[in-house]
Amino acid sequence: MDVFSVGLQVAFAAVFVVVLLRYLGDRRPVNRDLVIVAGSVVGWYLVSTIVAVWPDVATTVGRLTPVFILAQPFLTLRLVRHFSPVGRNLQLSALAWYVVALAIAFGVGTRGNVVAAVVIVGYFVVFQTTAAVMLARAAGVRIGYARSRLRLATIATLLFAGAILVAGIGTASTPPEAEMNPTFTLLGRVVSLAAGLGYLVAFMPPQPLRRLQQRATAYDLGHELIAAPEGDPDAVWQALVESAGRVTDAWATAVALGDPPVVTAVDGTPPEPFSAGSTIPLVDGVPDAGGDARFAVPIGESTWGRLGWLIVFVGGDSLFLEDDRVLLGFLAEQAARSAERQQAIRDRGNLASELEDASHELAESKAQLEGEARFRVALEAHPGMLLVVDPDGRIGYANEQALASLGYTREEIGSVHLADLLSTSPTHQEQPRGVMPAEARRRDGTVLPVDYATSSFESNGERYSIAVLTDISERLQSERLRDTFIGMLSHELRTPVTAIYGGSQVLLGRGDRLDPDTSRELIADVASEAERLHRLIENLLVLARVERGQDLAGGEPVLLQRILPLIVDRERVLWPDTAIEMVVPPGLPTVRGHDGYVGQVVRNLLSNAAKYAGAGASVEIVAESGAGGVTVRVLDSGQGLDPTHVEHLFDLYYRAPGAADRAPGAGIGLFVCRHIVTGLGGTIWAQARPGGGAEFGFRLPIYEPDDDNDGVGEDRPGMAAAIG
Repeated sequence: MDVFSVGLQVAFAAVFVVVLLRYLGDRRPVNRDLVIVAGSVVGWYLVSTIVAVWPDVATTVGRLTPVFILAQPFLTLRLVRHFSPVGRNLQLSALAWYVVALAIAFGVGTRGNVVAAVVIVGYFVVFQTTAAVMLARAAGVRIGYARSRLRLATIATLLFAGAILVAGIGTASTPPEAEMNPTFTLLGRVVSLAAGLGYLVAFMPPQPLRRLQQRATAYDLGHELIAAPEGDPDAVWQALVESAGRVTDAWATAVALGDPPVVTAVDGTPPEPFSAGSTIPLVDGVPDAGGDARFAVPIGESTWGRLGWLIVFVGGDSLFLEDDRVLLGFLAEQAARSAERQQAIRDRGNLASELEDASHELAESKAQLEGEARFRVALEAHPGMLLVVDPDGRIGYANEQALASLGYTREEIGSVHLADLLSTSPTHQEQPRGVMPAEARRRDGTVLPVDYATSSFESNGERYSIAVLTDISERLQSERLRDTFIGMLSHELRTPVTAIYGGSQVLLGRGDRLDPDTSRELIADVASEAERLHRLIENLLVLARVERGQDLAGGEPVLLQRILPLIVDRERVLWPDTAIEMVVPPGLPTVRGHDGYVGQVVRNLLSNAAKYAGAGASVEIVAESGAGGVTVRVLDSGQGLDPTHVEHLFDLYYRAPGAADRAPGAGIGLFVCRHIVTGLGGTIWAQARPGGGAEFGFRLPIYEPDDDNDGVGEDRPGMAAAIG
């Protein structure tokens, strides 16, 4: 047995399993007959499989093949009677011909026998075609997906007839002792498979496909409901029952409205108590339709509440009740909307006036919605906290920024009054002008400094307010930092300027009368304070660049073994009471950076160590290379560092407790060092030394010849500044 045969048998077995499961879940006669039709095909292929696997039983089991396959026309007519009337004589004729065909098949066979093949194939094709014609007629009177399913069943039935015709031709043209032409076998199997798949899609279609087409059909039918005479909702219900009758081929339909439901529209002659004007009984909230009515479809909600029910009386045993329920549900929804509109038109009494009013209302509603949408988008896009306050003072709306800043959810803030939220809140009668300071209370009880402003507007005769809150925490922090900076800077500038001014005035006024030692001392003081002032200005320039977000980094090669000795010599002059030593091994790799900025970092770290270590202390600068670059450490023998303060030492304006008592400073130098080093691609740190004292160090990456040279600004310090 070839792979195609196995696949074909598996496909038909799958079809049979699907219809069997359907029948086990819904034991209606139509599902039973569908199982029998599919089972006859599966039986046919099962016999073929047994014969192929066990050739010894071909003589006995193989004779069952005609029993299964020739039963198809008769079984198909039994299935068709659920969708279209099938005369008793036609069924008996099909049964009689089935018996005759079996007799011929068992008696003389069809292999090489043209006459026998014509009789059997003719029986099969004639009755299969008749069944297909009946299915096509049934499709013509149905609506929606039921029509498509019946058309697919028609095509599948004709394909099955074609498959038997092909097989009959191949059998008749093949002598008894020869194998049948493989072309006929292949073609017959392909057509059979197409027929089986057609039956599967027709009788077991995918649910999404069914709902999609049912919705499209309901849309087309809905035009009849919408086209009902103006101001006449009864015409809508009449159109609904007539459409329901066409959809389901029901012998009667009715619409019952109200609570309790009263029959409003009928089509056909429904049984009592479903005639027009009758009140129908309800059982568990559903119409008690008895045994005649097959199903009732609820007519959905409207502004009046539950409208009622659509009751359908279906004759026979339709396979498409589920499809019909879905389609009628869509139609009932459209009918409810159309009837409500028609009722409104009737109440108004003038269709033109109603349409004009509706148009104005729609335009106003659209304009209002668009205005609200733009308003809401503007509120959400605003960077501040925006609150819309209801007339009673409650917060009716808050944008996302307000919710996040105040810690409320959208539901929680609706119960908060503006007066409770702000420490000072305006009344609706006394609106403040301009911006007012206040404190906003968060949900967790903490307060947030804000500036707020309010404005009012009227809507529907009521007065609302919009409050705009701006978080000023950063501004207050900046103001505090600015005040601190100005205080420190005035002190730091006053000291060197005073010394320079005083020393220069003495030299100018009495320089010719001073002894040489005193003159040299005054000149040294002026030079020292000028150096201090120069370094402060350098740090302030870097600080200004950082605040403006400008780039400090450079990509130049820097020789530490060249600039470190020059800087150390200069610092020894400035700090004569401090022993400054240097350990710089020969052959240090070239680092990537900038001479001026690297020199500024080294000078800041050395002066920091000399100031805070105190007079008589020793400072050592050590340079060494490693895998991560070249490291420079500044080691002092002073009082050391408190580990709890280390992580803040490089913050702007930060000075450890007690530092101001030991040495003057503005808290800028180490902040500048950190930004320069990180801008050059390196790292910087501070830590206490195990044996006492402090270590400040930084590491710069090794310069590579292909490093991008970003260049430096024209006003950046060069080699002269690096030396000091």
